[in-house]
Amino acid sequence: MLRQPQGAWPLPGFSTLAKTRQALSDLCVREPRVVMPPTAPLLASPTRRVEVVFTELAGNALRHAGQPVRVHLSSTADSWLIGVDDGCPELQPMVGSLDAEQVGGRGLAIVLTLASGAGWFVQNGIKTVWAEVPDAPPEGLLQRLRHRRSGLSRASSDPAS
Repeated sequence: MLRQPQGAWPLPGFSTLAKTRQALSDLCVREPRVVMPPTAPLLASPTRRVEVVFTELAGNALRHAGQPVRVHLSSTADSWLIGVDDGCPELQPMVGSLDAEQVGGRGLAIVLTLASGAGWFVQNGIKTVWAEVPDAPPEGLLQRLRHRRSGLSRASSDPAS
């Protein structure tokens, strides 16, 4: 599967997240466009899943790891690969739970639900945490979104309500 680089951005701090998230969203457009059914939850959209995965991975790197933090995006014909580099190779990513009552530690669990695969590696003293977001939403995600208290939706914002 041939990956096409789409861009790379430094993330010197939290203040750059919104601008970078918008840049990723602008790039995550297919021709022809991926059209989701009108009844599909918002998180079924590939662009929205890329935004959330990016936010979780970048937020983790900025909160827990060290600079330099950098995000890169590449694509295949049917998926998006997001990688976030940081300068803290000794800090291993930890997956928490999707428990809706859990205040923190849910980021990687959310990423694993939205992506078809994820992982991390260290090369030349730089850790990269990555996730692959397919255009088609994973079936497990759709099942979770159908449940009102899945940890990915709340009763007040549940699109199935």
